[in-house]
Amino acid sequence: MDKVLSTFSYGICVFSLDVLQDFLKKEKIRTKKILQYFQKSPNKYLDVLKKGVWIPFVGINSTKYLIRLDNYEPPFSDEWEKKIEYAGFNIEIKDSLWISDTESFHPFDRENYIGNDEIVSQVKTLIGTDFEMITVYSAFKYEVPSGKYLLSITGYKRKQELEFPNPNCGFLFSLVKVSEFDGFNNPREDELYDFNVANM
Repeated sequence: MDKVLSTFSYGICVFSLDVLQDFLKKEKIRTKKILQYFQKSPNKYLDVLKKGVWIPFVGINSTKYLIRLDNYEPPFSDEWEKKIEYAGFNIEIKDSLWISDTESFHPFDRENYIGNDEIVSQVKTLIGTDFEMITVYSAFKYEVPSGKYLLSITGYKRKQELEFPNPNCGFLFSLVKVSEFDGFNNPREDELYDFNVANM
């Protein structure tokens, strides 16, 4: 079954729960508003990138995205056109990898992830004259062997768009295992990276 991630916070992030939790404990970060904390603490933000704790891919449209992890799911078919490809982002994994909307970090609740392979957060919203349940954010877990990896992200867009709620954009993530990290890339460097495939 396809993994379709809904994002209303204009960003997707990648992390391993245990690695993130270890970092928060070591740095004595107790706030649940982790996204806000990293935004206000640039040195800590750069530290998570160097150590492969968390990778945010922001500046994307608020919509639905088809999510795939290379070697775990089939590649995108020829119905899709590749728009971007960036590599070399540090990520350390302990047992599993999560791909999530960045909204899940404001606030972040570790208990939501324990024992789950998928998270969907919904709210009732007035649309027109009726209340409907809409997905605010979602997240998916992949069982990945522990280790240090370099992550790449490839963005796709459908050649022929389908009607909503079908996703017309998607991201393929790939992992290459390494023994150690050598430097790091910052996905927030706007002059180098543009992840907004929906506008391409």
